[in-house]
Amino acid sequence: MLRNRIYYQLKPFIPRALRAAVRRRIALRLEARVQDVWPIMPGSEQTPPGWLGWPDDKKFALVLTHDVEGPVGLRRCHRLAKLESELGFRSCFNFIPAGQYAVPPELREELTSDGFEIGVHDLHHDGRLYRTWRGFVGKAKQINEYLADWNAEGFRSGFMLHKLDWLHQLAIRYDMSTFDTDPFEPQPEGRHTIFPFFIARPRPITRLMAMGTAIWSCHIPCLRTRLFSCSCVTKLPRSGFVN
Repeated sequence: MLRNRIYYQLKPFIPRALRAAVRRRIALRLEARVQDVWPIMPGSEQTPPGWLGWPDDKKFALVLTHDVEGPVGLRRCHRLAKLESELGFRSCFNFIPAGQYAVPPELREELTSDGFEIGVHDLHHDGRLYRTWRGFVGKAKQINEYLADWNAEGFRSGFMLHKLDWLHQLAIRYDMSTFDTDPFEPQPEGRHTIFPFFIARPRPITRLMAMGTAIWSCHIPCLRTRLFSCSCVTKLPRSGFVN
């Protein structure tokens, strides 16, 4: 959208307090108009055609993810992981590869050794990832290098921006950049389902997850914080499925 392009071009020069005030004003204006689709999209709980259910006959899946978007968040990862471990949870920490902080290898190793997962969160987190196809292809190569270096399989773009048919440029098994419904996001169109869905390649091929020819993406709408934004079931530990 042209509006988003202009905004993310100007964003570095707009004071944070002003940005927050404008977003709050827009949200208040939208709230009354979206009550029929927010926070739950009617019908999004319907199982898709061919749905075989969660593993081991579990009733639903819960995935915890954290988008670490600045140095302050980075410093809090240890404490958050410890808290989750004490409660019996494991989550995915999504780090920005080329943002305002460097991700210490020791932190990634500590998290993964304790059963947590590492994901890649955009490249620069500047809202420009999908600005042009040529630019995205170049950035995708850099993202893939981080995916390989971090042994990561999941991706989430900054600000939940997405062009789903471009995702096959990334060496990932799942994406976490869509909502069932979220009219307050910069790219507000949702997928209208809480279940994972396949993103087929543009050309006709067999869609097999094991072969890496399709990507899963979904979002569970009932959990409305960034902490609980969830989108993957391809590597979910057994403790993530609930009877």
